[in-house]
Amino acid sequence: MNQSGNRRLSANMRSLEEIELENTSSQCDSGESNHEKNLAGTLARLLRSCFNKYELDRVLERPHIAAIAFSGTVGMGIFVTSGELIGIAGSLGCVIAYIGAASIIIPVMRTLAELVSIRPVAGALIDYPHTFVDKALGFAVGVTYCLANCMSMATLTSSAARASDNFADGKGIDRKGIIGIIVGFCIITLLSNLCGVRMYGNIERVVFWLKLMLLTTVCILMILVKAGAGSLADSPEAASSNGTIHALGVRSENGYGNGNAIVPFLRFDGFKGPEDLIGGGYKTGISGSWGQFLAIWTAITLALFSCMGGDIVIVTAGEAKRPRRDLAPITRFMYLAPLGFYFLVSILVGLNISFMNPSLYHPWEKPAADAPKISHSPVIIILSRTSVKALPKVLNAGFMLSAYTAGNTALFTASRTLFSLSHLYGNKWVRDTFGTTNNGNTPVAAILTCSAFSFLAFLGLADPTFDQPILSLASFFVGGICCVYASQCIAFIKFKNGMRELDPAELDRDSETYQQRHYRAHWQPVCAYLALFGCSMIVLFSGWPAIYLLCEKRALMTADELKNDGSLIADVIGAYSGVSHIPAKTP
Repeated sequence: MNQSGNRRLSANMRSLEEIELENTSSQCDSGESNHEKNLAGTLARLLRSCFNKYELDRVLERPHIAAIAFSGTVGMGIFVTSGELIGIAGSLGCVIAYIGAASIIIPVMRTLAELVSIRPVAGALIDYPHTFVDKALGFAVGVTYCLANCMSMATLTSSAARASDNFADGKGIDRKGIIGIIVGFCIITLLSNLCGVRMYGNIERVVFWLKLMLLTTVCILMILVKAGAGSLADSPEAASSNGTIHALGVRSENGYGNGNAIVPFLRFDGFKGPEDLIGGGYKTGISGSWGQFLAIWTAITLALFSCMGGDIVIVTAGEAKRPRRDLAPITRFMYLAPLGFYFLVSILVGLNISFMNPSLYHPWEKPAADAPKISHSPVIIILSRTSVKALPKVLNAGFMLSAYTAGNTALFTASRTLFSLSHLYGNKWVRDTFGTTNNGNTPVAAILTCSAFSFLAFLGLADPTFDQPILSLASFFVGGICCVYASQCIAFIKFKNGMRELDPAELDRDSETYQQRHYRAHWQPVCAYLALFGCSMIVLFSGWPAIYLLCEKRALMTADELKNDGSLIADVIGAYSGVSHIPAKTP
């Protein structure tokens, strides 16, 4: 009995020891888990204390808003795209293209000016279709506008990296150097947006004057070159047959230069000499007046990328100090400055270069494997043929700065749009994540999220020329923004019709009370209908050249000189993937 009792006692003792060990280990585990929970809770409280605001900082004055919109409009387009337009449509065709693009932009901006005078609210571009048409349309506009500006940021970053090749005298910068340049631009763009809207507005005021000086300098240089200053008289390209010296040696005979300001037909691989004019477009493109029309129409579509950006004024409504007083006048007049410069620069550049210049960029031409990495900018091409060799590199640095600052503004626009989207349509988690600001009223989470799209600029590494990624991303931007513009026009038409149906006597746009309180846009709703039609045509037919070439490429004599089917498919995707919605409700 004693032995069995001892055995039972020892077993009980061992079980008690095991229980105590289990309790001790469980207490340790619970202590560690409690410690982790306390640490996580502390971090969560810290984040909530730092990002506990849901409002933006209303500190932007009228000069800040005008500078931000001007900087967002003037990027790389006029300095590079103008050469592309000359190569497609000719010197006069380039001027007509910018006039056509302006005829779409101006009625849109006049429409937005009246809307913002009535409802100068944060997220106004989302609010107008949301309020006057349908909530679903407002959501589609917000998503499209945010993504389009993210694509614009990546496009401009790629353009700035592409321009850096011009410092290497045609040899191009190596892959590591390009990666470093892209990363550097992405970091600087992110930091300048994180520093707060007050500092950002001051930076853009300085950039505004730099870009104004850059545009003025380009105009003066083009006038001087046309007058013969700095020309290389001993160059075979500099003298024409009659002894007159031109900047690029364009001849008036055989269809050269000013003797043929518009291309005689649409040639997809471009004109390289007088022999390319023979045949009238037969099996090289689209011949006759129809080919000329399509060349100019295509140029208008490409010119729109340069002309868009005046809508950024509306985006600043949430951070404008006096939105009701400042936004409508800036929206009415600010866009006229860049559009006026575009018109002037396109005329002056076109007087100095022929559409047959072999250095001009042609978007459907197959890039040569051994082609030097030269600038597509007609300004750089013109100045490189003069005796002042330092000018091209100095101006190229200015073009890089212009592209970077426009991308900077695109990030500002995209982040504010995402912030407004989260408040209008997001659930609690979305509002607490993307709809909050730090103690300085900066939407940090929205900025970080949108800045991630800047790494799409690395797509250019797959194409040594950077041309295809830039073209596809730019097409995405143009298609998306045209959809946004069309939606704003529909919202205005609905607004105007609603005023007439509710109370024509009290809500009359022609009344003195209305005109004292708000801006009344003239020629409405004609302007809205014209802008709606123009934007719809751009959206529907922006990708027609790539579709035509995919169908008829084998029938062209120059098929071997055109880019491959994969690049053409990328053109189609870029042209129509930005069209996330087509306004289904008609006024």
